[in-house]
Amino acid sequence: MKKQVLFFTYYFLVWNPVSSQYNAGSSVAPELRECYNNTALPGITVANVRPPSSLNLLIEYIRKLEDANPTMNARQLSVQIIQRLRQDGIAWINRIVDETLAIPYAASRVESHKFQSLVVQLLPVPETSLQYGELNAIQKCSLHYMISNTIDDYKRLNEQSECARSARYTSRSRRKRDGEEEESNPDAEPIPNTFGVGGVIEQLSSNTSQCPIELGVTYSQFGAIKTGDVLAGIAAGLNQQTVNNVVDNRYAATLVGELAEAAAYQVQPNISLGASGGWNSTINPKYFFLQSNNNLQATDAELRGALDGLYMALRMDSWTSTFTDLKISQIIDMYYSPYEKGVLEDSLKACNRNILFTELVSQDTLNDQLLSFMPYLPTGAISGLTFVNNSYSTLSASAIPALNSYLPSLATSDFSCTGNQYINRVATDLHIFIDSSWTYATVQSILSYILNNIDVNKFGTRYSIYGGSTLNNTVNQTYYLSDFYLQYNQSVHSNETTGFDYISIFQKIEAIGNGQLNNNSYAGGESTIVLFVTRTAPNSEQQNYISGRRPVINQYLPHLSFLVIGSGSQGDYSTVVSNTERDVVIIQETTIEEQLKTYGQDVVSTIKSIPRAVINPSCTSQYNGGTSTFTLTQYVEPQGTNYYRISPNYFHYGGDNRYLKVREQSNGNINICLSRDNTKPDNQSSTCENISGSEYSVDITGYCGGSSASSCSPIYLSISGVSSTARCTDSLCRFPNDIKFTVTLENTGCTGRSIAFTSSPLLIVFLCVLTYFLSGKSI
Repeated sequence: MKKQVLFFTYYFLVWNPVSSQYNAGSSVAPELRECYNNTALPGITVANVRPPSSLNLLIEYIRKLEDANPTMNARQLSVQIIQRLRQDGIAWINRIVDETLAIPYAASRVESHKFQSLVVQLLPVPETSLQYGELNAIQKCSLHYMISNTIDDYKRLNEQSECARSARYTSRSRRKRDGEEEESNPDAEPIPNTFGVGGVIEQLSSNTSQCPIELGVTYSQFGAIKTGDVLAGIAAGLNQQTVNNVVDNRYAATLVGELAEAAAYQVQPNISLGASGGWNSTINPKYFFLQSNNNLQATDAELRGALDGLYMALRMDSWTSTFTDLKISQIIDMYYSPYEKGVLEDSLKACNRNILFTELVSQDTLNDQLLSFMPYLPTGAISGLTFVNNSYSTLSASAIPALNSYLPSLATSDFSCTGNQYINRVATDLHIFIDSSWTYATVQSILSYILNNIDVNKFGTRYSIYGGSTLNNTVNQTYYLSDFYLQYNQSVHSNETTGFDYISIFQKIEAIGNGQLNNNSYAGGESTIVLFVTRTAPNSEQQNYISGRRPVINQYLPHLSFLVIGSGSQGDYSTVVSNTERDVVIIQETTIEEQLKTYGQDVVSTIKSIPRAVINPSCTSQYNGGTSTFTLTQYVEPQGTNYYRISPNYFHYGGDNRYLKVREQSNGNINICLSRDNTKPDNQSSTCENISGSEYSVDITGYCGGSSASSCSPIYLSISGVSSTARCTDSLCRFPNDIKFTVTLENTGCTGRSIAFTSSPLLIVFLCVLTYFLSGKSI
């Protein structure tokens, strides 16, 4: 009787129009209506128009919300995201309407019912308003679509080709190399636009699609995941409650909720779980096509997301007891790291999904929670049936064995951990010049892959894109990956003048490099890389110009590196790059996705091999500063390694006691290796030392013997994170266990020319007099 009263109370709360949760009804929530209004945001309902559904973008969007709401902690913000930006079960209503009066969408599908129980019964009501900051309307709507689950099973005009193509790009793709970041390049064969009025997919009839589209799914190298379940798990773990002393919201919001929905809909002794699928592309994932069209209440993506969300919820107390200000973006970033990083402990990561189920989830608890939660679901709305007798017990008893039977096959299709113990993050200022005579599909695919694999975010890499002929800024300098998808499109590419003006580009590059050196607050901590995407090699006039400028750049702008994506042969670009075999990638137009990835990965590997620069800001581009001491502050994560290059321009000249010092600043442990010839020094080939809360110091006074800086080798440093016992709360900490350290050059001067000049007045007078006499004059 008690459960019946509780169910009645729940049913009243959900369907009562005065419910406090504005996204718990059947209408599209007011804050989300622009996401279904093609008049307000043209094409927003078309996935092909929105940015990809990738983890990098998901994390970026959440970081923007965290930055826009600095007084909110993760507990508050996680609820805000679920209650304001997620709404499951939204579908198109098959009718044409005046969008000034109504939008033809409503939360009418079966997925909406379980979601209503989540927002009404299992999570608190948001306490304050949500600020969006730099998250613009398109990005906000993209985030909504990424976290809101719906199965679109209408039959489509072009689905014969779609269904066949999606089978090639299943959620399992090739294993990445060298800890690559998440793959995300546009498919060389984009989905045809088969959209009718208002951007809605045209339907042949009411027949069910052979490969329904699953919305609310995000691409990951560890399998497609239902992102809403992951966030629900985080929110429930941070806002733990037991409903009426029976239902644990951590289970109900994740795995138990998915099992209960499947049992309530199928209403049969043998519950069917799982449904695999494939992306339109594993490079630019926008559509996820299911490869079956029946019993889709607990798809593979939903099970993965529910499992991951449950693990996070169950471990949340342990994490937040040590790191009280842990962020949502950090949890997701660590759990799904392609480097298999783990959330503050080595085992808590996506590649361990199957093992974690055995370690964290009790079968008895799972069974009890499923049986307890079933009465809280609007089972009549989900199934269209009236449940009688002891049906909840029967259905619960059949769902658990079905899960245990299906999980091994799900684990087989996903990647397991490789035991990776090496993390090489990229921090670079990347300048890309594009010859638009290449097709948009080829260029966009390769660049998308590159940008997704070099840590484009506020802690790592920033980039700019220019036209190769006009030098127009296609994408202004940014560390937001989403800007690439919003600002660089087919129209922009087609309107850019074809060709590649090497001379103007080199002049532009020198201005950029000099601008960096003349910034008195810029001490490096990143590489600066120029990437040419060109169809033509330099002609003889351009070669002569480049041959004249490259020695000057090498001497005065030693922090610049050049890479080429081009046609012809690698030797054609010998005047542009330092090492044609390493720095030049020859490509051809192609629609083969794996080939596009290979092109992109070749560039990524080279970018990762280029050390970060350490720059004395007092030297400027004129290298006329006197003896000084300067410090660069940096961060490294446990198992991560940062590589640095210190040009002799910054230590060839100086005082009698010149020192290079590295100090660990955060009660962590770091390993420092130094070399004069190995760009990636390590314990096997270099001089190394471990420090914790102390300083590494080396006398570099005698490192350069001659009068020329060009005859002196650079200093190469590697700084590796060994362990961390403190919280890193600085704004530049990507992870809560980052280790802070400083690199200091003490009592060093500046050398830009082949002869070291000092600021000594006596020397200046002597040189003036010498010049006067050599000119044939007399005093």
